[in-house]
Amino acid sequence: MGRLFFFLLSVVYLVICYSCGNKANEHVYRQLSSWDSMIDSMPQLVSDSLKMIDSEDLDRANRAYYGLLKVVSDDKTYVNFASDSLINSVSDYYRVHDPKNNNYIRALAYQGIVRTRMGVRDSTVFEPLREAGKLFLSMQNPDPSIGYLINYFLGNINYNNRNYASADEYFRRTLDYAREERDSVHLFDTYLALYWNEMIQEKLYKGKLYLDTLSSFYNRLAGKDYFILNAQAIYFDMTNEPEKALEREKELLQITHSQKENIELSRLYYIISDRYVGLEQLDSAMLYAQMAIEFINDTTYRQNYLFYQNVANIAEKQGNYTLSNVYLRRAFDLHNQSISDRLDTRIVELEKKYDLTEAENEALRARQQNLRIIIGALVLVIVLVIILMYAWKVRRTTKLKLVQAEYKMEQQELQARILREEAGKRKWLLQLYSHISGRLAFLQGEFESLTQRYISSNPKVYYEMEKILKNTDTDLRDITKTIATDDETFYAYTRLKDEEGVFNATEKMMLMLLACNADNRQLATFMNTSLESIRVRKSQLKRKMQEKNMDMALFHE
Repeated sequence: MGRLFFFLLSVVYLVICYSCGNKANEHVYRQLSSWDSMIDSMPQLVSDSLKMIDSEDLDRANRAYYGLLKVVSDDKTYVNFASDSLINSVSDYYRVHDPKNNNYIRALAYQGIVRTRMGVRDSTVFEPLREAGKLFLSMQNPDPSIGYLINYFLGNINYNNRNYASADEYFRRTLDYAREERDSVHLFDTYLALYWNEMIQEKLYKGKLYLDTLSSFYNRLAGKDYFILNAQAIYFDMTNEPEKALEREKELLQITHSQKENIELSRLYYIISDRYVGLEQLDSAMLYAQMAIEFINDTTYRQNYLFYQNVANIAEKQGNYTLSNVYLRRAFDLHNQSISDRLDTRIVELEKKYDLTEAENEALRARQQNLRIIIGALVLVIVLVIILMYAWKVRRTTKLKLVQAEYKMEQQELQARILREEAGKRKWLLQLYSHISGRLAFLQGEFESLTQRYISSNPKVYYEMEKILKNTDTDLRDITKTIATDDETFYAYTRLKDEEGVFNATEKMMLMLLACNADNRQLATFMNTSLESIRVRKSQLKRKMQEKNMDMALFHE
């Protein structure tokens, strides 16, 4: 009887514990589902919330769900994946215990994503994504967000492998799913992917269409303004508009300070410095180059030597060879350090993969290679010193030549002063002629008003007045023939020799007037024609001179 009572008591205790356990598991599941619903918009918040839970205290189903959310949040917060063991365990659980769950498809997709982030390039990246795609298509009511996820990363993998046509197909499917789920963030990310896929193929027209769509999201999505400005900067750089590209990159700095975007400041300052170098604004380039060094966060980054090399190159262009040498040595030291670090990493990998003897042999070969690199770098430094010494010698010789050329320059300046005085006189004559022509136009108007009085009352007077006006207008039109000049005078004005008889009388007159700094309106007045006719004649004259490889300095506008 006592044993029966004890057995019944144990059964009741187990039922109570099971019931309490189920309630606890349901509560955890609801909490995980709540975090899952906000993982796209607030991944960092979800990541921080997951840290408050000990996964070892969860049942197997919730532990798998927890692992999936951790992988997703880590991916969306740009955590570097060192292993795919967690997502593999999640995928294995759903494959065995709940293969019809949407989370199984998500787990398969993120298997490929995690391996991509780890730098894997073999078939183990594609296989889980393809399997996820097959399962997704077999679903009766497929979730468009899962279709978006699968196709986006398949497109991204093809993009990284330079299969741009296939990438475009996947991204367009991604766009359809993003529209179906009406997710603004997914729409933006897809348009951005399509934009880069077109730009890397230098299809600027299509890229511009996607860029216009991306720009419409500006100030509408949190954290996306950086990507819009960066895309605009790259577009303007590829279309040879460096000033606009620089403007966008400076706006990226403002976003960094005001919106706290996750931007590597040192690299951004480096890009701006390089932009100023292209614009030949070396002082600004030097300022941003030094700021790039000041804002280096990761001192172990293997490419840090590029920041010092950039300062050295700018200082060399400025003629500050002392500063250039200081930063060049620092860049050289950092480059050697990065090589040494990479060799140490390689040695560790070899020790894990092979036995100690093979690792030591590989390390010895690596050190020999490093020694060759150092010797080569020293040779380059010696060559640089020789080049600097030669440049100093050339500069000294140039100074001597400049002293010899001063007298010639003074003579040329005197001649230029005389020419400027003559040009001033010619300009006054043009203004005088323009005034006379204006008065003629005024008189013509007055004649027209007077002749209206005599058309019917005294037609003879009207015809006489009209004859006088036409004769005056004809005389003005023939002025270019009346004052046609010889070749010597033409050369004195234009410094052009017309030995082949390329120019006619009207073209010579136009070139002489251009030598007198006449504008289009004065040309039209002097040659008694319209502004549009002058523009056409000038264009034809330019083309003729270009074909003959003549000096185009007269066309100074």
